[in-house]
Amino acid sequence: MKTILITGTTNGIGRVTALELARQGHTIVMANRNRQKSEQLAREITRKTGNSNISLLDLDLSSLGSVRQCAREFKATHDKLDILLNNAGMNAPAEVITEDGYESQFVVNNLAQLLLTVELLPALEAAAPAHVIFVTSLMHKFGKLDFDSFKGWKKYNANASYAQSKLAMQLNATELAERLRERNIAVNTLHPGAVSTGILDGYSPLQQFFLRLFFTTPEKGARTSLHVAALEGSDRPTGTYFSGGKPAKPGKQVANLALREKVWNISCEYCGLSPADTARIIA
Repeated sequence: MKTILITGTTNGIGRVTALELARQGHTIVMANRNRQKSEQLAREITRKTGNSNISLLDLDLSSLGSVRQCAREFKATHDKLDILLNNAGMNAPAEVITEDGYESQFVVNNLAQLLLTVELLPALEAAAPAHVIFVTSLMHKFGKLDFDSFKGWKKYNANASYAQSKLAMQLNATELAERLRERNIAVNTLHPGAVSTGILDGYSPLQQFFLRLFFTTPEKGARTSLHVAALEGSDRPTGTYFSGGKPAKPGKQVANLALREKVWNISCEYCGLSPADTARIIA
């Protein structure tokens, strides 16, 4: 059985994914912002599955300091990490600048997930062959990078910001896959489909009603996450984007090596990782 850390499990895809992986007998570590909801879910999972190997970490992805603390706490209590499932995400209807000085969607959907992965590399290496999974979105294909907007938009557009953050995530995950290829750590991304989850919480009830008409259920959305998490050995690729449970082509911009390197370098800088750090940690 594996040790699996999942972010964002208090609702939606993450909740279903945690429940099903616990049902399979794995040790589940849930990292969430809301401790009370995490505790309630842990009790529910144990009651439904009989699996009591469920532990909790506090994690606020809008704070890079919280990300570092979460990683420290995991490494202090666990020797290895077989699978890191970067599931949590956000879509902010209004612009928010985080305590670190960056636009919130760019932080939560990109910077924080990259930083968490880098900070957990020692635990992933200890479990090698290990697997890092990023839950991205089809919207990355429509993203346009406005580098000046990373610290705040001149005119905020929630959809443009979301697509940009998911494109940055896809670029960084692809770059990370290449950098970790020889370290026996696979890195893959997936689009779960348009899923009715807590990502809509910032919208009005009327907006949520109409948006959900076009969305599928978390149970169906979790299928791709569960499929990718189950891949092992020769069946597990790296640097692959999955959609509908199958390998698919990511957006054309992902193949742009110069763009990928630029986003990688900026993201590492904003995360507080120097070139020397990344050269040492990620060979």
